[in-house]
Amino acid sequence: MKTALLVLVLGSVSAFGQDDAGMMAAQQAMQQTIQMNQQATQQALQDMQQASQQANQQMMQNAADASLQNPRTVIAITRQPTFSVKSGAVSPGTSVRIKRRFSQEQKGVNVVTPGTTVRIKCSTHYAVIYYTTNGWTPTPASRRYKGPIPINATTQLQAVAFAPNMARSQIARAVYTVNGPFMKVLPLTLAADGILHAKTRLHLITSSTVNSKTAEVGDSIKILLDQDIKVGDAVVIPKGTVVDTAITQADTSGHMGIPGDIAFEVHSLTVHGTTVPLQGGETLEGENHYKTPRDIFLIPVVGPASLLIHGGEAEIKPGMTFTVAVAEDTPLKIRVPGNIGKP
Repeated sequence: MKTALLVLVLGSVSAFGQDDAGMMAAQQAMQQTIQMNQQATQQALQDMQQASQQANQQMMQNAADASLQNPRTVIAITRQPTFSVKSGAVSPGTSVRIKRRFSQEQKGVNVVTPGTTVRIKCSTHYAVIYYTTNGWTPTPASRRYKGPIPINATTQLQAVAFAPNMARSQIARAVYTVNGPFMKVLPLTLAADGILHAKTRLHLITSSTVNSKTAEVGDSIKILLDQDIKVGDAVVIPKGTVVDTAITQADTSGHMGIPGDIAFEVHSLTVHGTTVPLQGGETLEGENHYKTPRDIFLIPVVGPASLLIHGGEAEIKPGMTFTVAVAEDTPLKIRVPGNIGKP
């Protein structure tokens, strides 16, 4: 009887052991299947990427072969963004919405009513739009368009589109004039400790004329602080303080309608012996005088006619505004009558 019971128990343990072994084998098989699926997915993605790259390379090779047969070189260019509401007078509260669409830049005057939205489309697939509202040229460091842009003051709206494996689009420009009181830049009031904290935005304004035809890399641009910075009623950095800048890019206009351009960086401002490090800068590009046809992607850029076309020079003028960021926390010296030199 005891022997039979022992055999029964051992048989049950053996059965449980076989079940555990079977479960382990099933889990291993499942893990192997998952790994195989992951490897297959990764390989498929790699194959797709490689096929896309090969297609792009083939496209560029076809363009190169075509250029050998035709002395005019061709490039693929992203279609130009345009605004569905033309430049003109805008009532306060109007919003501007960007789509992406290819057409010639809209001209003329159009008065819109509050609530109007302006859209831009681009039929170039996967194009991304960047825009500015202060007259400077958009770059990938500018704001990316993600929704309506409210127009509450006179605005110089510019937008460009970027698409994969294509040249950047030409700049779309529109000026919206809003009738109403001029919007002033308010003073920046700090806490009582007088610390100008990192990432604080400061308003700056240009105070000289700089043209891409004569500008040189390394030259400075006269730029001033466009607001008072205060602690309580005391002005610790006055409006008009000179800002240290340097030109980082300067190209004169060229043939084929290529415009001139200027780019600069803002480094710092100094007041009462304290230097405030800054981060920021802007880019300005002249008018592109090469008019792209409506119905083609490949734009001939070398030829007898296009060689005669010159782009416009970029010119920074007094009164152009923009903002920069404070680079690091900076304690300021507070100077008020009867209390000089408080750190």
